[in-house]
Amino acid sequence: MTRAPAAWLLSIIVVGVAALAPTASAAEINPAVQLTAMSCASSGNCSAVGTYDDGLAETQALLVTETNGKWQRAVEAQPPAGAASAPFRASSGGGLADVSCLAAGDCVAVGRYTGSDNTDHAVLFAETNGRWARGTQVQLPANATRPTKPKSGTVDDLGLAAVSCSSVGNCVAVGNYETNAEVWEGLILTETDGHWSTATEAPLPADAPIAGQDAVLLAVTCQATGACTAAGKYVDAAGHQQGLLISSSGGLWTAVPALAPPGDANVDPNIVPSSLACADAHDCAAVGTYINPLQNSLGLLFSESGGAWADGTGATLPANAAPSGTVGDQTAVLASVACPQAGDCAAVGWYFDNDENGQGLLVDQNGGTWQPGVEVTLPANAVQGLEKQSAGLDWISCPAVGNCLATGVYTDAGYNSQGLLLSEVGGVWRAGLESPLPRNAGNIQYATTSQSDCTGVGDCTVIGQYDDRRGDVLGYTISESNGTWREPVEITLPPATISEVKLSLSLLLAPTGKQARLARIRRSRGFVFDYPAVETGTASDYWFARRKGHAVLIGTGRLHARTAGVDPLKLKLTHVGVTLLTGTKRLRVATYVRFTPAGKQRAQQAAGAFTLR
Repeated sequence: MTRAPAAWLLSIIVVGVAALAPTASAAEINPAVQLTAMSCASSGNCSAVGTYDDGLAETQALLVTETNGKWQRAVEAQPPAGAASAPFRASSGGGLADVSCLAAGDCVAVGRYTGSDNTDHAVLFAETNGRWARGTQVQLPANATRPTKPKSGTVDDLGLAAVSCSSVGNCVAVGNYETNAEVWEGLILTETDGHWSTATEAPLPADAPIAGQDAVLLAVTCQATGACTAAGKYVDAAGHQQGLLISSSGGLWTAVPALAPPGDANVDPNIVPSSLACADAHDCAAVGTYINPLQNSLGLLFSESGGAWADGTGATLPANAAPSGTVGDQTAVLASVACPQAGDCAAVGWYFDNDENGQGLLVDQNGGTWQPGVEVTLPANAVQGLEKQSAGLDWISCPAVGNCLATGVYTDAGYNSQGLLLSEVGGVWRAGLESPLPRNAGNIQYATTSQSDCTGVGDCTVIGQYDDRRGDVLGYTISESNGTWREPVEITLPPATISEVKLSLSLLLAPTGKQARLARIRRSRGFVFDYPAVETGTASDYWFARRKGHAVLIGTGRLHARTAGVDPLKLKLTHVGVTLLTGTKRLRVATYVRFTPAGKQRAQQAAGAFTLR
């Protein structure tokens, strides 16, 4: 017979089940890692940003750094004071969009977060010597609107979409904001010698009206000289969405005169430049999408040569492309572009073929001329023919002319989504490769490679997502050295917080479901909990009941969690427990639970009470 210590009984009286009840079932919590951007200052020295769901099922921003070829444990980004409990939830407009690194451990990341006032704010994160500082809220132009706290929902106030640094401490970030005239304008934020100035409104072409404006800057790139170019969209005097290109010289930003859309564009071309690359200050390319009169999305190409931008052209699709002259048959997208040399660029994306399969798309520019698009050759295990392929390329990095790495996704013969690696070597595009995954990858996959960065020919780093054997979505990286791919590495998530551990323990405080009836527990002589361990360690569960005025142990359970995730914790009734449950119709039970992280002295505990009927 075991008696409960007096301290346990006191805590049972003070702390009830309701006090620790979770807002969502922790058994359903999935880390849901999404890596959105990466930048490498040199080989083996990179930083990546994204989001993940913590043990409280709240979306948090993720910051992770590679130092000398080793990826460190990720850290949870600390938003500015006054942030909401889930400041980076995508459904509320939050998240980190881009990162730029000019030296090992010295980076800038940008995005958007939600404040406790349910208003979105632009945010900057700075990494110095490998340590990320708390986020900084952006100081807006004087004409920015000051929204009041909404009664419900979130006010979509502003955000930063991209950042580029010309040198350490000298960067430019771009996005958009709402003015007090209730219109949207492009936003420019400049860092000089480590100091961020108040943001400024982006200039627009002469045909841009003031009323009804809906401008945004989506991409920016800066040269070592300090000259920068940014791309986005705006609304012209006719109310049509056009491409926006601006450039800076000596800190002064000017807008490129309005460029004509491709000849087959709709009256309102709905232009969206999604990516920008520059070989130097006067030779750039921007790619994205536009629509034709039949509302088909098509690939957009803008080119600058010697400081002069040409009107837009449409990407020529491969011969097997679905027709763009039929309503809704074609959706072509150019998602990313890289320009290692003036007039020599490469753009990637996807399109639909005649069999309604999504296919990867390559469009090369040689000597200033864009070539017809080419379908990507997928890995040998790709699903073929009428089986509905869903392939596409999201990113490309080119350290030298004719030497690039593109990343994306495709569908294998088992109908799994797999990460796609596509290399160009010596001017020849090779067949795509399935990205290797960490050893704990599951058989059912929704994997993807989301971005690449190459610091030299054959020396690249890739980030992506994959599903482990539990079905949890995790992040990973894989590096190429001298043309050979290394073993992929799982991103180690931040350690669980005390609140996360308490949430997981709260699910052990009372049995639930049909199996929680007294008769069922008596018959099975125990109860099985789905315990969601938020980190490696040992969880223990104890049930007590009163017998002859004393608290006696009636059930015990223990689980050694080797990894974070959901595992069954089997609580078994003691001999005394079986006796007490026999012949009774109601039993009041006190419970005590404890979690001790592996290799640590710190332990979290909670207590509660429930009634078995």
